[in-house]
Amino acid sequence: MRPLTRSCCSHFRSGSLPLSRGAIRQLLRPSSPKTLYSPLPFWLVRRNHDAADASAASAHVHSQKADAIVVGGGAAGIAVVGNLLEVIPDGKIVWIDRAFEGGAIGQLYRELPSYSPAGDYLQYALNLRTFRDICDAAPQPNVFTALKDLDLDMTCPLYYAADLLTLISDGLIQHPRIEPILGNVTRAVRNPSTRNWRITLTPNHDLGEPPLSIHYTAPLVVYCTGSRPRATDLPIHLSRLTLETCLSPSRLARLLPTSEPRTVAVVGSGHAAVLALRNLFRLAAVSHRQLRIRWFTRTASLTYAAFRDDDGALLHEHDGLMGEAARFAKTMLEGERLATSGAGAYITRFVLPQVDEKEAAGMSEKAREIMEGDAMRPHLEGVDYVVQCIGFERARLPEVRPGLGPLAGPVGTARRLVFNGLTGSLFPSSGSRNEVLGLFGAGSAFPELELAVEGWRQPAVGVWKFMRFVHKMVPRWVTATKVGRFTRAEDRDLEEGRRRYHEYY
Repeated sequence: MRPLTRSCCSHFRSGSLPLSRGAIRQLLRPSSPKTLYSPLPFWLVRRNHDAADASAASAHVHSQKADAIVVGGGAAGIAVVGNLLEVIPDGKIVWIDRAFEGGAIGQLYRELPSYSPAGDYLQYALNLRTFRDICDAAPQPNVFTALKDLDLDMTCPLYYAADLLTLISDGLIQHPRIEPILGNVTRAVRNPSTRNWRITLTPNHDLGEPPLSIHYTAPLVVYCTGSRPRATDLPIHLSRLTLETCLSPSRLARLLPTSEPRTVAVVGSGHAAVLALRNLFRLAAVSHRQLRIRWFTRTASLTYAAFRDDDGALLHEHDGLMGEAARFAKTMLEGERLATSGAGAYITRFVLPQVDEKEAAGMSEKAREIMEGDAMRPHLEGVDYVVQCIGFERARLPEVRPGLGPLAGPVGTARRLVFNGLTGSLFPSSGSRNEVLGLFGAGSAFPELELAVEGWRQPAVGVWKFMRFVHKMVPRWVTATKVGRFTRAEDRDLEEGRRRYHEYY
Protein backbone atom coordinates (compact mmCIF):
# COMPACT_ATOMS: atom_id res chain seq x y z
CA MET A 1 0.00 0.00 0.00
CA ARG A 2 1.34 3.43 -0.95
CA PRO A 3 0.84 6.14 1.70
CA LEU A 4 -1.97 8.44 0.63
CA THR A 5 0.15 11.52 0.34
CA ARG A 6 2.05 12.97 -2.55
CA SER A 7 5.77 12.51 -2.74
CA CYS A 8 7.53 15.77 -1.98
CA CYS A 9 9.41 15.50 -5.28
CA SER A 10 6.32 15.02 -7.44
CA HIS A 11 5.86 18.64 -8.46
CA PHE A 12 9.15 19.74 -9.88
CA ARG A 13 9.28 21.31 -13.31
CA SER A 14 11.27 23.83 -15.26
CA GLY A 15 12.54 26.63 -13.05
CA SER A 16 12.55 24.82 -9.73
CA LEU A 17 15.34 22.99 -7.98
CA PRO A 18 14.57 19.26 -7.93
CA LEU A 19 16.21 17.62 -4.95
CA SER A 20 16.15 13.86 -4.86
CA ARG A 21 16.05 11.95 -1.62
CA GLY A 22 19.76 11.32 -2.10
CA ALA A 23 20.44 15.02 -2.56
CA ILE A 24 18.50 15.82 0.59
CA ARG A 25 20.53 13.33 2.58
CA GLN A 26 23.75 14.82 1.13
CA LEU A 27 22.67 18.29 2.26
CA LEU A 28 21.80 16.98 5.69
CA ARG A 29 25.25 15.62 6.44
CA PRO A 30 27.40 17.47 8.98
CA SER A 31 29.28 20.47 7.62
CA SER A 32 32.35 19.63 5.57
CA PRO A 33 34.13 21.07 2.50
CA LYS A 34 32.26 18.60 0.31
CA THR A 35 28.78 19.70 1.38
CA LEU A 36 26.80 22.76 0.38
CA TYR A 37 27.23 24.09 3.89
CA SER A 38 29.89 26.77 4.34
CA PRO A 39 31.41 28.43 7.40
CA LEU A 40 28.81 30.52 9.18
CA PRO A 41 28.27 33.87 7.42
CA PHE A 42 29.44 36.90 9.35
CA TRP A 43 25.91 38.26 9.73
CA LEU A 44 24.85 35.20 11.70
CA VAL A 45 27.89 35.39 13.96
CA ARG A 46 28.23 39.11 14.67
CA ARG A 47 24.82 40.67 14.35
CA ASN A 48 22.29 40.14 17.10
CA HIS A 49 19.25 42.39 17.06
CA ASP A 50 15.54 41.74 16.78
CA ALA A 51 12.76 43.12 14.63
CA ALA A 52 11.43 45.32 17.42
CA ASP A 53 14.76 47.16 17.75
CA ALA A 54 14.99 47.61 13.99
CA SER A 55 11.43 48.86 13.86
CA ALA A 56 12.03 51.38 16.65
CA ALA A 57 15.15 52.72 14.96
CA SER A 58 13.36 53.04 11.63
CA ALA A 59 10.48 54.99 13.14
CA HIS A 60 12.75 58.04 13.37
CA VAL A 61 13.40 58.02 9.61
CA HIS A 62 10.45 59.25 7.62
CA SER A 63 11.57 58.30 4.09
CA GLN A 64 14.10 55.73 2.96
CA LYS A 65 15.03 54.02 -0.27
CA ALA A 66 15.27 50.30 -0.82
CA ASP A 67 15.77 47.93 -3.73
CA ALA A 68 12.70 45.86 -2.87
CA ILE A 69 9.88 45.82 -0.35
CA VAL A 70 8.19 42.61 0.81
CA VAL A 71 4.91 42.77 2.71
CA GLY A 72 4.10 39.65 4.74
CA GLY A 73 6.03 37.35 7.04
CA GLY A 74 4.49 33.96 6.25
CA ALA A 75 5.85 31.11 4.15
CA ALA A 76 5.62 33.06 0.87
CA GLY A 77 7.07 36.26 2.32
CA ILE A 78 10.00 34.37 3.81
CA ALA A 79 10.61 32.66 0.46
CA VAL A 80 10.51 35.96 -1.44
CA VAL A 81 12.97 37.62 0.96
CA GLY A 82 15.36 34.69 0.73
CA ASN A 83 15.28 34.65 -3.07
CA LEU A 84 15.71 38.43 -3.32
CA LEU A 85 18.86 38.16 -1.21
CA GLU A 86 20.31 35.86 -3.84
CA VAL A 87 19.02 37.68 -6.94
CA ILE A 88 19.95 41.21 -5.76
CA PRO A 89 23.39 40.52 -4.24
CA ASP A 90 24.00 44.03 -2.86
CA GLY A 91 20.43 45.29 -2.53
CA LYS A 92 18.59 46.48 0.54
CA ILE A 93 15.30 44.73 1.26
CA VAL A 94 12.62 46.20 3.50
CA TRP A 95 10.48 43.47 5.05
CA ILE A 96 7.20 44.39 6.72
CA ASP A 97 4.99 42.22 8.91
CA ARG A 98 2.85 42.61 12.02
CA ALA A 99 4.62 39.92 14.04
CA PHE A 100 7.34 37.92 12.17
CA GLU A 101 6.03 34.72 13.72
CA GLY A 102 5.67 32.54 10.64
CA GLY A 103 2.42 33.98 9.31
CA ALA A 104 -0.89 32.19 9.79
CA ILE A 105 0.81 28.80 10.06
CA GLY A 106 2.95 29.98 12.94
CA GLN A 107 0.28 32.01 14.72
CA LEU A 108 -3.03 30.24 14.07
CA TYR A 109 -2.67 26.73 12.68
CA ARG A 110 0.03 25.03 14.74
CA GLU A 111 -2.33 22.35 16.07
CA LEU A 112 -3.41 21.11 12.64
CA PRO A 113 -2.15 17.99 10.92
CA SER A 114 -0.33 19.00 7.75
CA TYR A 115 -1.77 18.58 4.28
CA SER A 116 1.69 18.27 2.74
CA PRO A 117 4.36 15.65 3.49
CA ALA A 118 7.24 16.45 5.81
CA GLY A 119 9.59 16.35 2.85
CA ASP A 120 8.02 19.51 1.46
CA TYR A 121 9.08 21.50 4.50
CA LEU A 122 12.57 20.09 4.34
CA GLN A 123 12.78 21.00 0.65
CA TYR A 124 11.74 24.54 1.54
CA ALA A 125 14.57 24.90 4.05
CA LEU A 126 17.19 23.37 1.76
CA ASN A 127 16.31 25.30 -1.38
CA LEU A 128 18.33 28.45 -0.59
CA ARG A 129 21.88 28.87 0.67
CA THR A 130 20.77 31.51 3.18
CA PHE A 131 18.16 29.19 4.65
CA ARG A 132 20.67 26.37 4.97
CA ASP A 133 23.09 28.68 6.77
CA ILE A 134 20.38 29.76 9.22
CA CYS A 135 19.40 26.16 9.98
CA ASP A 136 23.03 25.13 10.34
CA ALA A 137 23.71 27.98 12.78
CA ALA A 138 20.71 27.28 15.01
CA PRO A 139 21.38 25.50 18.32
CA GLN A 140 20.66 21.80 18.08
CA PRO A 141 18.42 19.94 18.46
CA ASN A 142 15.90 22.08 16.61
CA VAL A 143 12.98 21.69 14.23
CA PHE A 144 15.31 21.26 11.25
CA THR A 145 17.07 18.31 12.85
CA ALA A 146 13.71 16.92 13.99
CA LEU A 147 12.33 17.02 10.44
CA LYS A 148 15.22 14.86 9.25
CA ASP A 149 13.99 12.02 11.47
CA LEU A 150 10.45 11.99 10.05
CA ASP A 151 9.16 9.93 7.15
CA LEU A 152 9.57 12.46 4.33
CA ASP A 153 6.68 10.98 2.35
CA MET A 154 4.14 11.20 5.16
CA THR A 155 2.24 14.12 6.62
CA CYS A 156 3.20 15.49 10.02
CA PRO A 157 1.89 17.88 12.69
CA LEU A 158 1.87 21.40 11.27
CA TYR A 159 3.86 22.77 14.19
CA TYR A 160 6.94 21.38 12.43
CA ALA A 161 6.29 23.80 9.57
CA ALA A 162 5.42 26.60 12.00
CA ASP A 163 8.64 26.18 13.98
CA LEU A 164 10.70 25.93 10.79
CA LEU A 165 9.25 29.15 9.38
CA THR A 166 9.86 30.92 12.69
CA LEU A 167 13.44 29.64 12.80
CA ILE A 168 14.20 30.92 9.30
CA SER A 169 12.37 34.19 9.91
CA ASP A 170 14.38 34.83 13.08
CA GLY A 171 17.56 34.31 11.08
CA LEU A 172 16.53 36.54 8.18
CA ILE A 173 15.71 39.56 10.32
CA GLN A 174 19.35 39.57 11.48
CA HIS A 175 20.68 39.87 7.93
CA PRO A 176 22.48 43.20 7.33
CA ARG A 177 20.72 43.79 4.00
CA ILE A 178 17.24 43.24 5.44
CA GLU A 179 15.42 45.95 7.34
CA PRO A 180 12.54 44.29 9.22
CA ILE A 181 9.66 46.57 10.18
CA LEU A 182 6.97 45.53 12.64
CA GLY A 183 3.93 47.31 11.29
CA ASN A 184 1.07 47.53 8.85
CA VAL A 185 1.14 48.87 5.28
CA THR A 186 -1.68 51.32 4.61
CA ARG A 187 -0.94 52.63 1.13
CA ALA A 188 1.15 51.98 -1.97
CA VAL A 189 1.54 54.78 -4.53
CA ARG A 190 3.52 54.55 -7.76
CA ASN A 191 5.26 57.51 -9.35
CA PRO A 192 5.14 56.91 -13.13
CA SER A 193 8.05 59.27 -13.79
CA THR A 194 10.48 57.54 -11.43
CA ARG A 195 8.78 54.10 -11.68
CA ASN A 196 9.15 53.76 -7.93
CA TRP A 197 6.58 52.74 -5.36
CA ARG A 198 6.14 54.78 -2.21
CA ILE A 199 4.91 52.61 0.65
CA THR A 200 3.21 54.15 3.66
CA LEU A 201 3.19 52.06 6.81
CA THR A 202 2.32 52.42 10.45
CA PRO A 203 4.80 50.70 12.77
CA ASN A 204 3.54 48.84 15.81
CA HIS A 205 3.27 51.29 18.68
CA ASP A 206 2.55 51.23 22.38
CA LEU A 207 -0.95 51.86 23.62
CA GLY A 208 -1.50 55.53 24.36
CA GLU A 209 1.05 56.70 21.79
CA PRO A 210 -0.11 58.21 18.48
CA PRO A 211 0.73 56.02 15.46
CA LEU A 212 3.58 57.29 13.30
CA SER A 213 3.45 56.88 9.52
CA ILE A 214 6.75 56.28 7.75
CA HIS A 215 7.57 55.86 4.07
CA TYR A 216 9.84 53.71 1.94
CA THR A 217 10.42 53.83 -1.81
CA ALA A 218 11.47 50.95 -4.05
CA PRO A 219 10.99 49.91 -7.68
CA LEU A 220 9.78 46.42 -6.71
CA VAL A 221 7.07 45.51 -4.20
CA VAL A 222 5.79 42.01 -3.40
CA TYR A 223 2.55 41.38 -1.50
CA CYS A 224 2.48 38.14 0.49
CA THR A 225 -0.45 39.22 2.63
CA GLY A 226 -2.23 35.89 3.02
CA SER A 227 -5.88 34.87 3.08
CA ARG A 228 -8.68 34.72 5.62
CA PRO A 229 -11.59 32.29 6.01
CA ARG A 230 -14.52 33.20 3.82
CA ALA A 231 -17.84 34.03 5.51
CA THR A 232 -21.33 34.61 4.09
CA ASP A 233 -24.63 35.84 5.47
CA LEU A 234 -26.65 33.35 7.50
CA PRO A 235 -30.46 33.01 7.34
CA ILE A 236 -30.73 33.82 11.07
CA HIS A 237 -28.50 35.63 13.52
CA LEU A 238 -26.11 33.28 15.29
CA SER A 239 -22.92 33.66 17.26
CA ARG A 240 -19.97 32.63 15.13
CA LEU A 241 -16.95 30.57 15.96
CA THR A 242 -13.95 31.50 13.88
CA LEU A 243 -12.43 28.79 11.74
CA GLU A 244 -9.09 29.39 13.47
CA THR A 245 -10.71 28.58 16.82
CA CYS A 246 -12.32 25.38 15.55
CA LEU A 247 -9.00 24.23 14.09
CA SER A 248 -7.32 24.66 17.48
CA PRO A 249 -8.43 21.94 19.94
CA SER A 250 -6.94 23.79 22.91
CA ARG A 251 -8.71 27.08 22.18
CA LEU A 252 -11.95 25.27 21.38
CA ALA A 253 -11.83 23.38 24.68
CA ARG A 254 -11.34 26.60 26.63
CA LEU A 255 -14.17 28.42 24.86
CA LEU A 256 -16.93 25.79 25.12
CA PRO A 257 -18.33 24.98 28.59
CA THR A 258 -17.91 21.44 29.83
CA SER A 259 -21.02 21.24 32.01
CA GLU A 260 -23.65 22.96 29.88
CA PRO A 261 -25.34 21.80 26.67
CA ARG A 262 -24.06 23.49 23.53
CA THR A 263 -24.82 22.91 19.84
CA VAL A 264 -22.37 23.92 17.12
CA ALA A 265 -23.24 24.02 13.42
CA VAL A 266 -20.46 23.27 10.93
CA VAL A 267 -20.97 24.34 7.31
CA GLY A 268 -18.77 22.79 4.62
CA SER A 269 -17.31 19.51 3.43
CA GLY A 270 -13.67 20.25 2.66
CA HIS A 271 -10.44 19.69 4.52
CA ALA A 272 -11.05 22.41 7.12
CA ALA A 273 -14.64 21.29 7.76
CA VAL A 274 -13.58 17.70 8.41
CA LEU A 275 -10.86 18.79 10.83
CA ALA A 276 -13.33 21.06 12.66
CA LEU A 277 -15.76 18.14 12.94
CA ARG A 278 -12.97 15.91 14.24
CA ASN A 279 -11.98 18.43 16.92
CA LEU A 280 -15.57 18.96 18.05
CA PHE A 281 -16.26 15.22 18.10
CA ARG A 282 -13.22 14.53 20.26
CA LEU A 283 -14.34 17.15 22.77
CA ALA A 284 -17.88 15.75 22.84
CA ALA A 285 -16.63 12.21 23.35
CA VAL A 286 -14.21 13.02 26.16
CA SER A 287 -14.56 16.28 28.07
CA HIS A 288 -17.64 18.12 26.72
CA ARG A 289 -20.25 15.38 26.94
CA GLN A 290 -23.21 17.73 26.35
CA LEU A 291 -21.77 19.09 23.10
CA ARG A 292 -23.65 18.27 19.88
CA ILE A 293 -22.78 19.08 16.26
CA ARG A 294 -24.98 19.75 13.24
CA TRP A 295 -23.14 19.34 9.97
CA PHE A 296 -24.40 21.07 6.82
CA THR A 297 -22.85 19.72 3.63
CA ARG A 298 -23.61 19.71 -0.07
CA THR A 299 -22.90 16.00 -0.32
CA ALA A 300 -22.75 12.93 1.91
CA SER A 301 -19.94 11.49 -0.23
CA LEU A 302 -16.70 13.34 0.34
CA THR A 303 -13.84 13.83 -2.13
CA TYR A 304 -10.46 12.23 -1.46
CA ALA A 305 -7.04 12.62 -2.98
CA ALA A 306 -6.04 9.32 -4.58
CA PHE A 307 -3.23 7.95 -6.71
CA ARG A 308 -4.15 6.97 -10.24
CA ASP A 309 -3.36 3.32 -10.90
CA ASP A 310 -1.79 3.60 -14.34
CA ASP A 311 0.79 6.35 -13.73
CA GLY A 312 0.68 7.11 -10.00
CA ALA A 313 -0.49 10.70 -10.51
CA LEU A 314 -2.34 12.22 -7.57
CA LEU A 315 -5.95 13.02 -8.39
CA HIS A 316 -7.95 15.68 -6.52
CA GLU A 317 -4.78 17.08 -5.00
CA HIS A 318 -6.30 20.53 -4.69
CA ASP A 319 -9.79 19.68 -3.41
CA GLY A 320 -9.52 16.17 -1.96
CA LEU A 321 -9.07 15.06 1.62
CA MET A 322 -5.65 13.75 2.57
CA GLY A 323 -3.76 12.52 5.59
CA GLU A 324 -5.44 12.73 9.00
CA ALA A 325 -8.56 14.42 7.60
CA ALA A 326 -9.05 11.65 5.05
CA ARG A 327 -8.63 8.92 7.67
CA PHE A 328 -11.18 10.49 9.98
CA ALA A 329 -13.67 11.08 7.18
CA LYS A 330 -13.46 7.53 5.85
CA THR A 331 -13.84 5.89 9.24
CA MET A 332 -16.39 8.25 10.81
CA LEU A 333 -18.22 10.48 8.32
CA GLU A 334 -18.44 8.93 4.89
CA GLY A 335 -21.91 8.12 3.57
CA GLU A 336 -23.88 5.68 5.69
CA ARG A 337 -20.91 5.06 7.99
CA LEU A 338 -21.76 8.17 10.03
CA ALA A 339 -24.94 6.54 11.38
CA THR A 340 -23.01 3.62 12.91
CA SER A 341 -19.68 5.25 13.79
CA GLY A 342 -18.74 6.76 17.11
CA ALA A 343 -19.07 10.24 15.62
CA GLY A 344 -22.71 9.58 14.76
CA ALA A 345 -23.68 9.82 18.42
CA TYR A 346 -22.72 13.49 18.41
CA ILE A 347 -22.88 14.63 14.76
CA THR A 348 -26.10 15.01 12.78
CA ARG A 349 -25.67 15.55 9.05
CA PHE A 350 -27.95 17.72 6.89
CA VAL A 351 -27.40 17.44 3.15
CA LEU A 352 -28.29 20.67 1.38
CA PRO A 353 -30.42 20.68 -1.81
CA GLN A 354 -28.61 19.21 -4.77
CA VAL A 355 -28.02 21.27 -7.90
CA ASP A 356 -27.14 19.53 -11.17
CA GLU A 357 -24.28 20.81 -13.33
CA LYS A 358 -26.55 22.49 -15.88
CA GLU A 359 -28.53 24.30 -13.21
CA ALA A 360 -25.38 25.26 -11.31
CA ALA A 361 -23.86 26.77 -14.46
CA GLY A 362 -26.73 29.22 -14.72
CA MET A 363 -26.87 30.06 -11.01
CA SER A 364 -24.70 32.63 -9.30
CA GLU A 365 -22.91 31.67 -6.10
CA LYS A 366 -24.97 34.24 -4.22
CA ALA A 367 -28.23 32.72 -5.47
CA ARG A 368 -27.08 29.28 -4.40
CA GLU A 369 -26.13 30.57 -0.96
CA ILE A 370 -29.61 32.06 -0.53
CA MET A 371 -31.23 28.78 -1.60
CA GLU A 372 -29.07 26.80 0.80
CA GLY A 373 -29.70 29.31 3.59
CA ASP A 374 -33.44 28.79 3.23
CA ALA A 375 -32.88 25.03 3.51
CA MET A 376 -30.72 25.47 6.61
CA ARG A 377 -33.05 27.86 8.43
CA PRO A 378 -35.34 25.31 10.19
CA HIS A 379 -32.33 23.23 11.31
CA LEU A 380 -30.51 26.18 12.85
CA GLU A 381 -33.05 26.62 15.62
CA GLY A 382 -31.39 25.78 18.91
CA VAL A 383 -27.87 26.21 17.54
CA ASP A 384 -25.55 28.19 19.82
CA TYR A 385 -22.60 28.70 17.48
CA VAL A 386 -21.86 28.29 13.79
CA VAL A 387 -18.57 27.97 11.95
CA GLN A 388 -18.37 28.28 8.17
CA CYS A 389 -15.69 26.18 6.49
CA ILE A 390 -16.35 27.33 2.92
CA GLY A 391 -12.95 28.35 1.65
CA PHE A 392 -10.64 31.31 1.91
CA GLU A 393 -10.49 34.76 0.36
CA ARG A 394 -7.73 37.29 -0.07
CA ALA A 395 -7.06 39.33 3.06
CA ARG A 396 -7.75 43.02 2.79
CA LEU A 397 -5.02 44.85 0.91
CA PRO A 398 -3.76 48.39 1.47
CA GLU A 399 -4.83 51.10 -0.94
CA VAL A 400 -2.94 50.80 -4.23
CA ARG A 401 -2.62 53.73 -6.63
CA PRO A 402 -0.52 52.68 -9.62
CA GLY A 403 -0.30 56.13 -11.28
CA LEU A 404 -0.93 54.90 -14.81
CA GLY A 405 -2.35 58.03 -16.46
CA PRO A 406 -0.01 59.98 -18.82
CA LEU A 407 -0.61 63.19 -16.85
CA ALA A 408 -0.70 61.58 -13.44
CA GLY A 409 1.39 63.09 -10.69
CA PRO A 410 3.10 61.24 -7.85
CA VAL A 411 -0.25 60.51 -6.20
CA GLY A 412 -1.32 58.67 -9.32
CA THR A 413 -4.74 57.60 -10.51
CA ALA A 414 -6.57 54.68 -8.94
CA ARG A 415 -7.04 51.88 -11.46
CA ARG A 416 -8.16 48.31 -11.23
CA LEU A 417 -5.32 45.81 -11.18
CA VAL A 418 -5.44 42.20 -12.34
CA PHE A 419 -3.32 39.38 -10.95
CA ASN A 420 -1.56 37.16 -13.48
CA GLY A 421 -1.41 33.68 -11.97
CA LEU A 422 1.27 32.60 -14.45
CA THR A 423 3.79 35.34 -13.72
CA GLY A 424 2.77 36.65 -10.29
CA SER A 425 2.48 40.18 -11.65
CA LEU A 426 -0.25 42.70 -10.91
CA PHE A 427 -1.00 44.68 -14.08
CA PRO A 428 -3.64 47.25 -15.11
CA SER A 429 -6.90 45.82 -16.40
CA SER A 430 -6.70 48.08 -19.43
CA GLY A 431 -3.12 47.11 -20.28
CA SER A 432 -1.13 44.15 -21.50
CA ARG A 433 -0.47 41.17 -19.28
CA ASN A 434 3.23 41.66 -20.13
CA GLU A 435 3.26 45.16 -18.66
CA VAL A 436 5.17 45.26 -15.38
CA LEU A 437 4.60 47.94 -12.76
CA GLY A 438 7.00 46.40 -10.27
CA LEU A 439 4.10 45.09 -8.17
CA PHE A 440 3.88 41.34 -7.60
CA GLY A 441 2.09 38.84 -5.40
CA ALA A 442 2.74 35.39 -3.96
CA GLY A 443 1.35 33.02 -1.37
CA SER A 444 -2.23 32.11 -0.60
CA ALA A 445 -3.49 35.59 -1.53
CA PHE A 446 -1.75 35.48 -4.91
CA PRO A 447 -1.07 31.82 -5.75
CA GLU A 448 0.37 30.46 -8.94
CA LEU A 449 -2.18 28.80 -11.22
CA GLU A 450 -0.81 25.35 -11.99
CA LEU A 451 -2.17 22.64 -14.25
CA ALA A 452 -3.84 19.93 -12.23
CA VAL A 453 -3.74 16.31 -13.30
CA GLU A 454 -7.37 16.64 -14.34
CA GLY A 455 -6.38 19.21 -16.98
CA TRP A 456 -7.45 22.58 -15.56
CA ARG A 457 -5.60 25.23 -13.61
CA GLN A 458 -5.83 25.30 -9.84
CA PRO A 459 -4.24 27.58 -7.22
CA ALA A 460 -0.92 26.12 -6.08
CA VAL A 461 -1.18 26.53 -2.31
CA GLY A 462 1.38 25.03 0.04
CA VAL A 463 4.67 25.94 1.70
CA TRP A 464 6.84 24.21 -0.90
CA LYS A 465 4.64 25.34 -3.78
CA PHE A 466 5.12 28.95 -2.72
CA MET A 467 8.89 28.47 -2.70
CA ARG A 468 8.89 26.69 -6.04
CA PHE A 469 6.96 29.50 -7.74
CA VAL A 470 8.91 32.30 -6.09
CA HIS A 471 12.28 30.69 -6.84
CA LYS A 472 11.33 30.50 -10.50
CA MET A 473 9.85 33.98 -10.79
CA VAL A 474 11.91 36.34 -8.57
CA PRO A 475 14.79 36.63 -11.09
CA ARG A 476 12.23 37.44 -13.80
CA TRP A 477 10.46 39.94 -11.56
CA VAL A 478 13.73 41.81 -10.99
CA THR A 479 14.58 41.86 -14.70
CA ALA A 480 11.06 42.75 -15.85
CA THR A 481 10.82 45.59 -13.31
CA LYS A 482 13.92 47.19 -14.83
CA VAL A 483 12.57 47.10 -18.41
CA GLY A 484 8.87 47.52 -17.62
CA ARG A 485 7.58 44.32 -19.16
CA PHE A 486 7.97 40.58 -19.48
CA THR A 487 9.63 39.59 -22.73
CA ARG A 488 7.94 37.31 -25.21
CA ALA A 489 10.70 34.77 -24.73
CA GLU A 490 9.86 34.62 -21.03
CA ASP A 491 6.18 34.10 -21.82
CA ARG A 492 7.02 31.26 -24.20
CA ASP A 493 9.30 29.73 -21.59
CA LEU A 494 6.50 29.91 -19.03
CA GLU A 495 4.06 28.21 -21.35
CA GLU A 496 6.64 25.56 -22.28
CA GLY A 497 7.12 24.88 -18.60
CA ARG A 498 3.37 24.43 -18.23
CA ARG A 499 3.25 21.92 -21.05
CA ARG A 500 6.22 19.96 -19.74
CA TYR A 501 4.71 19.90 -16.28
CA HIS A 502 1.42 18.66 -17.68
CA GLU A 503 3.19 15.95 -19.67
CA TYR A 504 5.15 14.95 -16.55
CA TYR A 505 1.89 13.88 -14.97
